[in-house]
Amino acid sequence: MSLYGRVLAFDVGTTSLKCSAISTENFEPLSTLSTKATVSYPRQGWAEQDLERLWKDLVGLGRKVLDQVGKPVDAVIFDAHMAGVVPVDREGNPLRPAIIWLDERAAGLPRKLWSGPLRVQGYSPLRLLEFLRVTGGAPSRTGKDFISKVIWMEENEPTLLSNAYKILDITGFLVNRCTGEFVMGEDQASLTWMADTRGGKAQWHNHLLKEYGIRDHLLPRIRKTTEVIGKLKDRELGEGVPVLMGAGDLTAAAVGSGAVGEGEVHVYLGTSDWIAFHSLRRRVDVFHFVGSILSGIPGMYLTVAEQEVAAGALEWAMSILDLMGYDEVKKLVDKVRETKVLFLPWFYGERAPVDDPSVRGGILNLTLGSSKGDILRAVMEGVALNLKWVYPYVERMAGSPRVVRIVGGGALFDSWCQAISSALKVKVVRVSNPQLTGVRGLAAIASVGLGMYTFQEATKRFRMDREFLPDVRESEDLERKFSLFKRSYRNLKGTFRALNLRA
Repeated sequence: MSLYGRVLAFDVGTTSLKCSAISTENFEPLSTLSTKATVSYPRQGWAEQDLERLWKDLVGLGRKVLDQVGKPVDAVIFDAHMAGVVPVDREGNPLRPAIIWLDERAAGLPRKLWSGPLRVQGYSPLRLLEFLRVTGGAPSRTGKDFISKVIWMEENEPTLLSNAYKILDITGFLVNRCTGEFVMGEDQASLTWMADTRGGKAQWHNHLLKEYGIRDHLLPRIRKTTEVIGKLKDRELGEGVPVLMGAGDLTAAAVGSGAVGEGEVHVYLGTSDWIAFHSLRRRVDVFHFVGSILSGIPGMYLTVAEQEVAAGALEWAMSILDLMGYDEVKKLVDKVRETKVLFLPWFYGERAPVDDPSVRGGILNLTLGSSKGDILRAVMEGVALNLKWVYPYVERMAGSPRVVRIVGGGALFDSWCQAISSALKVKVVRVSNPQLTGVRGLAAIASVGLGMYTFQEATKRFRMDREFLPDVRESEDLERKFSLFKRSYRNLKGTFRALNLRA
């Protein structure tokens, strides 16, 4: 293989599916195509994905990208949204639609974790300590974690699980479809909260599996993100091409941010958002729901504060305001320098710095004179304030970083990047093509797996786009709104609980 290769990278998001041919010379796209992801919501709180349709859509994108670049690629690699559950038979065929990360049907599971007379932040302290000691984190009460969904299936779909050969995640399903192997990446195994992740590696933990009734034979082999799992068997994408394990969307984007050194922080603005940093050791803040999983870089951890909705809220606002394009959004936001509208972005509950599955979104202080621009700017500010809420806990563990990198599709908006810089009071640096951070990270992972670079060497080739410095006036305005933002949560959480508590 030549010094510079080409990687066919697939990024499976909740909102969109992307496929890029990425050059390993500068990790910029040679060709990129995308299509809308299809997610179904069969009941309130449920979210599923048809995997056969997903595979068909990805193959169609991949074939078109290969036609555009005109040459074969050196590797194929996937990332996907994490914490999805995919039971399959011996041939790798899905036995039901995937239960994806947004799904809340398993809220409150496993029950043992929140039972007993003595509780800390709602958790049984001894059971919580075991999770923290072994896995570096713990399931949320929202039911969105892998272990919670498997327990729900054991209780509600036992016959289906009895017919299953393995339980995969979304990335694992795609790798299986390419190679026939039943595997899960270390990063995604870490996020199941069923694996021992001490010592910078993952292996299924027998005691946790037994304690929570998980059948160990259903779990796949755990592999490093950089490992070649097999050769591509699909004729349309090119038989014989190496297929790597790949990663979750979170860990791939973390690599794609270029912030791969110890304590280097990045913010991701996609359908959801998070603040995260890489580290050589696990770090946990149980009181503010910040945990560590194994990262896309073998041997390192990613400390993450994940929040449920960011650009997803903007898409919602665009829909109700009947806005067709992002250029129109940009113009409307730029016309409004300040707004008195306050937006609460908790559309799907929240995970950090509060673990609250019943809290919901809201728009406060509307008047008959409130404009579309007011609402759109308030959405961006509300997400920035939510990030500000959790940032001090991440900042302290990371060692007070001077610079935060920003990636994800939401980072395409200068106003949003500026609001986050002003809210966090730190310099924010945007990576070029921030909406392609996932595929860039995948290409970097593949380049390491193929022996071309180290992670540091690969990410040094990434290009930066623009820097944003805190604006004094905007920082003062957001600081005032921040106290109101936190007060709104305290005052309304009981109302949300009463409205959304399941019978």
